[in-house]
Amino acid sequence: MRKSGLIRVSTCLAALLSLAECAAPNSGSGPAGTGMGGSTGTGTGAGGTTGAGGSTSTGAGGTGTGATAGATGTGGTGAKGGTTGTTGVAGTTGTSGVAGTTGKAGTTGAGGSVSTTGTAGTTGAAGTTGGAAGTSGTIVDQGGVALAKPGVTTSTSKQYFNLGDMRLINNRWGSDALNCSGTVQSVYINADKTLGWSFNRPTCGGMRGDPDFPEIEFGVAPFGTTSSLLTTPPFSSTTLLPIQIKNLNSASVTLNNFTTTFQNPSYWDSNFEFWISKEDPTVNANAGVYAEIIMFLGWESNRLNTAAGGWTCDKSGTVTAGATTLTLCHQSDTWSNGQWRFFNFNVSNGPLSDYNNKADIKAILTWVMANYTGFTTDMWLTRIEVGTEIDDNTQGSAQVNNVTFEINGTSKVPQFSN
Repeated sequence: MRKSGLIRVSTCLAALLSLAECAAPNSGSGPAGTGMGGSTGTGTGAGGTTGAGGSTSTGAGGTGTGATAGATGTGGTGAKGGTTGTTGVAGTTGTSGVAGTTGKAGTTGAGGSVSTTGTAGTTGAAGTTGGAAGTSGTIVDQGGVALAKPGVTTSTSKQYFNLGDMRLINNRWGSDALNCSGTVQSVYINADKTLGWSFNRPTCGGMRGDPDFPEIEFGVAPFGTTSSLLTTPPFSSTTLLPIQIKNLNSASVTLNNFTTTFQNPSYWDSNFEFWISKEDPTVNANAGVYAEIIMFLGWESNRLNTAAGGWTCDKSGTVTAGATTLTLCHQSDTWSNGQWRFFNFNVSNGPLSDYNNKADIKAILTWVMANYTGFTTDMWLTRIEVGTEIDDNTQGSAQVNNVTFEINGTSKVPQFSN
């Protein structure tokens, strides 16, 4: 053989051996045992790591053992293929490596805990109402008279104490009209806030028609702003009066222990009364006084004796005025020289030296209007009064623990300064 042919045969033999090596990895000198790599892990999680390829068998006919499959992956990445086994001596076919078990899916992360709702903040305390009235402020009426203090007294004629919605007046109009300088009369507020007056009137030559009348006034006189008959201020003590009768739903007066005592009871009566005018007397110079309606609670016998200068009960009719029952005694349509009408009622269980009750003014007015013509609902209730009428040769005193005037459900009691 030529040298060139020998070289070619050697070259081909080497190539053939090389081809056999490439085609049979993991084989011994016997039949090629193919060491199989671990199968790639499957599953949702990352597969188990691929088992490494079986090492090449050594020795004649030795069986190459496939690598044990990789442990289960804990998730995530795919299994890495095993490394190819190196060519071994021919032997029996190696046992296939056990496939890697399917990788276990990773555990789903627990969701974050729901945050607890924060506790609501407590509501802030409400701000306090505006500050209390300043102590330096002084309440005065339209005449500039401040609220009276307990413990005061006055003997000045027509002077009054401001009690808020009412006035305590030293009204001695009869003695003044008669120029009777000997009369001693005063009104006062006691330290315990009870109200009272005392009087000592000598013989003044009166005609039993000129009494003095220390009193508590609620409202305004019915005569008019410039009337010569005024003996009290021309403005009302309260915004509740005067009021038109058509707007009057209720009216009452309550007296707590209105008592009278006398050292010389010659001619007197204790009473409450109210007045009706045709117009509003706070805006008219002459309001046209229409009626005086008076209720005697206590009285001296001469007061109802014509021979003594009084009058005899000559009328009839009974009025239930709340807790007080009244009987009509006298009526005149030409009172005070024909200037107004006059109605005199007496308490049915009188005369009383102590009256402690409530009287319904509206009920009395309704009864009068139902039994006597001439009244209209356009007329005005102007004031309510509580007092003691005294005439010549009479001495004594009176006191009331408390008084309440009510109009249309609104009640007023005396007010005092500190």
